[in-house]
Order: sequence, then structure tokens, then C-alpha cells
Amino acid sequence: MTTPRPTARPESGFTLVELLVTLVILGIIGALLPQAIILGLRFTAGTEQKVAATGALGTLNRYYYGDVQSADSVTTGPACGAADVIVHLSWTGTDVVYTYDPPTGALNRVKCTAGGVVTTVLGRFDPTTSSHPVTLSCGAETSCTRPMEVTLTVQSDPAAPPTALTAARRSSAS
Repeated sequence: MTTPRPTARPESGFTLVELLVTLVILGIIGALLPQAIILGLRFTAGTEQKVAATGALGTLNRYYYGDVQSADSVTTGPACGAADVIVHLSWTGTDVVYTYDPPTGALNRVKCTAGGVVTTVLGRFDPTTSSHPVTLSCGAETSCTRPMEVTLTVQSDPAAPPTALTAARRSSAS
């Protein structure tokens, strides 16, 4: 009688070479992953600020043209108790001032009527990029090609060219 021969079992596990290759690959991934995450976070933060500035410009655009068209006079004088006035537009029974608050970066529209004062935050600009991202470049005490035009210049990103919003007044009382 013959004794049964034990069957050979295949060896399981990793070889030393496979283990070393795996460790090298994990080391490379471990070194590059934090840099990729940091780069992604920087890109997201920059994009977030640009989107906020674009939103502020769009909201300003929505109110600005109607306000200028209604204005009987355009000055840079204070109204409604607002500080940091960019432009003051007024017509019968209504004053509207656009203001910028440098510490918070808030661009505001303040409307005063006999019924009260309504402040609308049009958006926020990054206060570290510019101390005054919105300026009046034509229309009050500043010179213009046509006195009926009022132009605001918006510089939301120092690397990008400024955006000029020019609206025409319907009346010319001043």
C-alpha cells in the first residue's frame, strides 16, 4: 500500500518586491495629495470671491440704470445719514445713495422716502483687493462728455480691467 502524498499548497501573500513597490507608490501619493488639496482650496477661495463680486456687479446693474433714469439731480453729497457716499441720486420725494463700506466690503443702496429708509446690500467685494472698488467717474462734480450720463467704474479684481456702468438720465434739472 502506498501512502498518499501530501498535496502542495500554493503559497499566498506578497513577495518582498511587491511590498516595496506598493510602499513606494503610497509614499508618492501621500506626498502629492496634500499639495493637490491645498491647490484646490486656493482655487475655490479665489473663485468664490470672483463669483461674489460678479453677483454684486449684477445686482448693482439691476438697480442702477432705473435710479439714474429717474434722477433729477446727481451729486456726491450725503443723504439718508449714509457715510462713504459714491453717488447721490434724487428725484421728487426720493433720495437714493450708493455707498461702500471698506471694513466689510459691502456695496449698499440706500433709498430714502417719506415712508422711511430702505437699505439693500447689493453685494460684497473683497476689501483686501481695493479700498474703493466702485467709484463715480462721471456725472456729479466730475467731468463728463455728456451731462446727462452718469458712470460708475467697478474694479472688483485688480488683475482684470474695470467695468464701466453708464446710464443716461431722462431729466436734466442739474
